[in-house]
Amino acid sequence: MPIKFTTSVNIIRDKGKELNYIPTPNSNRVVNQIANDFKKGNRSFNIIGSYGTGKSAFLWAFQQSLSNSKKYFGINLLPNPNIEFVNIVGEYKSITETFAEIFNVKSNKNISENIFSEIFNKYHELGKNNPILFLVIDEFGKFLEYASQIEPEKELYFIQQLAEFANNPDLNIVLFTTVHQNFDAYALSLSQSQKQEWTKVKGRFKEITFNEPVEQLLFLASEHLTDRPSTKKYTKDITKAIDLLMKSKAFIVNEDYINEIAEKLFPLDAISAYILTLSLQKYGQNERSLFSFLESTDHTGLFQHIQSKEGFYTISDVYDYLIFNYYSFLNSRYNPDFGAWKAIKTALENVENSFDTNVNGYTKIIKSIGLLTINAQAGATLDKKFLVNYAEKCLAIKNATTLIEDLEKKKIILYRNYSRRFVLFEGTDLDIQSALLEAGGKVDDVTDVVTLLNRYYKLPPVTAKKVMYETGTPRLFEYKISSEPINDIPVDEIDGFVNLVFNEKDILDEVKQHSFENKEAVLYCYYKNSKSIKELLFEIEKTKRVITENTEDKVAVRELNNIVLHQQNLLTHKILNNFYGANSEVIWIFNGVIV
Repeated sequence: MPIKFTTSVNIIRDKGKELNYIPTPNSNRVVNQIANDFKKGNRSFNIIGSYGTGKSAFLWAFQQSLSNSKKYFGINLLPNPNIEFVNIVGEYKSITETFAEIFNVKSNKNISENIFSEIFNKYHELGKNNPILFLVIDEFGKFLEYASQIEPEKELYFIQQLAEFANNPDLNIVLFTTVHQNFDAYALSLSQSQKQEWTKVKGRFKEITFNEPVEQLLFLASEHLTDRPSTKKYTKDITKAIDLLMKSKAFIVNEDYINEIAEKLFPLDAISAYILTLSLQKYGQNERSLFSFLESTDHTGLFQHIQSKEGFYTISDVYDYLIFNYYSFLNSRYNPDFGAWKAIKTALENVENSFDTNVNGYTKIIKSIGLLTINAQAGATLDKKFLVNYAEKCLAIKNATTLIEDLEKKKIILYRNYSRRFVLFEGTDLDIQSALLEAGGKVDDVTDVVTLLNRYYKLPPVTAKKVMYETGTPRLFEYKISSEPINDIPVDEIDGFVNLVFNEKDILDEVKQHSFENKEAVLYCYYKNSKSIKELLFEIEKTKRVITENTEDKVAVRELNNIVLHQQNLLTHKILNNFYGANSEVIWIFNGVIV
């Protein structure tokens, strides 16, 4: 029988089929966990994973391996077991009635007892030679949804009885269920007492998470791409793409792993591969969507690219695939990235209206910037050097520097110095950089650092953790920002202070002396970087001044607010995240001693 791919596995329909299943480190981990827990006496398992992560396919492969049809996993539960599976796919109906139908129980009197009697009889028929009966309920959440709406006490009690019946370590009756979300999520509409019962039933199951991380999806893609073109011609470019990926820090990457599978992923380049998998996790259904992509025969897919084009399948190609296959969702308000996708569309329209030549090159750059903006980490370095190198090595654009500069001149893209990346710009008549420079002459120099810091920061009290751990009594310390060491006395629930001292003058000796003389519980934190904090506060005031002068320009205000947010985050780093470490710019003082 030929091996087939299906976008949806049904454990009943596909029981006798041979499907294209690739075991991953994640699925092997789950098998090992099940085997170990089984040997400890656990018999009820609830597998939790989001839509399309491959739970049904895993159950299919698990059964194939145990029945010796095909060994996807090495599973050692019992030596030479005699195994049978009862497969059930959940529906929005009574789970009690479903079991009654499967086990031919017709009487409504003592129906649960009769069902369990029939299950035991089926188990007994397997003989005494290491029998194992598996009760597998895929899409278990549909039964839970029904139970939460219709007779929750009755339905839930049967589920509890079922789990307790299976959890007899003296028998080898194993219950498998799969759900898309946590057990508790199905109980939101219930009363408090019903929710408590729900939680009690949840405790009867051993929960196992089943979510494929990005690396697992990349592994699946690399194993599936058996008809990829030769990589000899592109070996150097593949290496350069990996180097770009690592230097950009756009994604959390295992360097050894990506080096190992990069050639197997070709024609996907290293960066487009990460953007593809992250996008499919966000807009599709993880593994199911990945295989849909790999098997796609439409003009935007990988198959047609391999057949008719050379070179990499790039970020630009990923954009074309996503917009073709997920158009309705991407252009709906339900899309969490709706604004970002709208910005890409606007930028592409601006390219069409602004240029007569090299339009294809401009659009590739726009699509790449757009998807990087959506998917790359906040701390990534996606500067001009990165973009030029990616455009030349992967997008096959020879005059990338010129095209990027043209897009900047037309104000279609904008380089943000503070976040080290290009973004798509919707356009404004305001020259933001010039306006900020001009605002420097309108805003007074920051002389009162403390007042501005108190305006931007309302820091919550902190607890003395060691004292709380040793005595069980919380001791609350309140932050105080000042230019001189304080003399405040703690009152009410406040037990002491953390005094953050900002002064451009060298007053360290004064702070130490004050700390020595002060008998209250005050921990002094003296900042050596007061000047740089003062400069940053000045930048914030300048930006806010430009905002107040251009309130009607919504595009400019949105961009300026992004600048303020970045500046405030940087200020937070300089103040709160810089307390400790070799490069710390603060000195801690208590009882006159530097600590």
